[in-house]
Amino acid sequence: MAAYLVSQVFGWDVVPPTWLRDGPMGEGMVQLWQEQDPAQSAVNLVATGHVPETGWKHVLEGRDEDGRMVALVHEDSPALRRMAVFDMVVNNADRKGDHILAMTDGHRHGVDHGLTFHRDHKLRTVLWGWLGDALTAEEREGIDRVSEGLHGGLGRNLADLLSAEEIASLAARCARLRLAGRFPAPSGEMSAVPWPLF
Repeated sequence: MAAYLVSQVFGWDVVPPTWLRDGPMGEGMVQLWQEQDPAQSAVNLVATGHVPETGWKHVLEGRDEDGRMVALVHEDSPALRRMAVFDMVVNNADRKGDHILAMTDGHRHGVDHGLTFHRDHKLRTVLWGWLGDALTAEEREGIDRVSEGLHGGLGRNLADLLSAEEIASLAARCARLRLAGRFPAPSGEMSAVPWPLF
C-alpha cells in the first residue's frame, strides 16, 4: 500500500490502483488487475552479441542453463526510467523482469512491492541500464514531489504503514538522489540484481 501512495505522489502511475481491505486473515491489500500485452517484454535475455543497438540498455552478461553466454537487457523508455527512479526512492529489493507489466499502450506498471522501504540500502533491480545518466527535469520534479509530500499528506498516510525510521530513510534517499542528480551505481556487498531475474 505504501508503494502505491508514493507512486501516486510521483504522478507516474507506476503502481496500479491499490486499496487496503479487511479479509478472512485480517487487513491486507488488493490491487486492480492489469491485463498486460503478451507480445511485449520490457526486460529480456538475449544471446551475447545480439543486443539491439538502439532502444535497449545492456545490464549484465552471464550464462544460461545450457552454458551459453546471454545478456540481460531492458528497454530504454521514459516509462521504464520512471520506474527505475521510483524503485530507487522506495528502495525496492526485488525488481524482477516479471514484476514489470508491459501494457498495450506502452505504459509500464510495476507490481510486487513487498520488499521495499527498508531503512538499510537494499536496492536490487534488473533496471541498471541508466547507471550514471543524469536525471531528467521530470524525474527530479517527481522526487521533489515525494520529498515535499513527506511533510504533508503523504507523510501522514505513510505513518500508518511504515515506521518513523523507514520514513526518515525514504526522505534521506530522496535527498541523496536529488543531490547526486543521476542514476547511482550499485553499492554494498549484496547482489545488485534479484534472483531469479524473472
